[in-house]
Amino acid sequence: MSEVTMVWADFGGVLTPPVDTALRHVADAAGMPVSELLAGIRRLADRDGVDLLELLERGRISQREWGRRLTAELAPAWVPRIDLGDFGDYWYADRPLNRPLYETLTGLRRRGFRLGMLTNSVREWEVHRAAMIPDQTVFDRVIKSHETGLRKPDPEIYRLAEEAFGVAPRECLLIDDTEINCAAAADRGWRTVRHVDNGTTLAVLGELLG
Repeated sequence: MSEVTMVWADFGGVLTPPVDTALRHVADAAGMPVSELLAGIRRLADRDGVDLLELLERGRISQREWGRRLTAELAPAWVPRIDLGDFGDYWYADRPLNRPLYETLTGLRRRGFRLGMLTNSVREWEVHRAAMIPDQTVFDRVIKSHETGLRKPDPEIYRLAEEAFGVAPRECLLIDDTEINCAAAADRGWRTVRHVDNGTTLAVLGELLG
């Protein structure tokens, strides 16, 4: 029988459509290939020795400054048609809530599981997330990377999540769309569900939690 008492869900790519879709929205609005936009983001991150959006997700830089730096990185080959300082506005444009999975999570809470959100987040994007889930009290605890300065897959953010409820790693389950984040949680002894699509995730949750 599963020992899980605490279910932690990621936000982007789990409670929303895939991250690749959001990136495509930004690239289309900017008038450039998604491959070129991603390459620019990677080069910018490499300059600082970090991973993709890490500076934003750790709250170390404002979206406005990051967008300015990304625009300079893309030049002169590409001049975006939009202000990349408003990156999140385009990232979340017409991005719906994954309601079937959200309703499954709320159902788990009604059954007695404690529910949390464990998310790599960006301060300026919170307004969009709040619009998608106006009542986040369904989550017993929300841990956001930009507030803590920690981000997945850093083991310390999983430790923080455990301590938030005083539970052992074996009592925690993470639903996340990123393999490395799931692997880091599993290394601590968590159960994990790699989210690829609703059908698979809901089936695995049924097997693990009944």
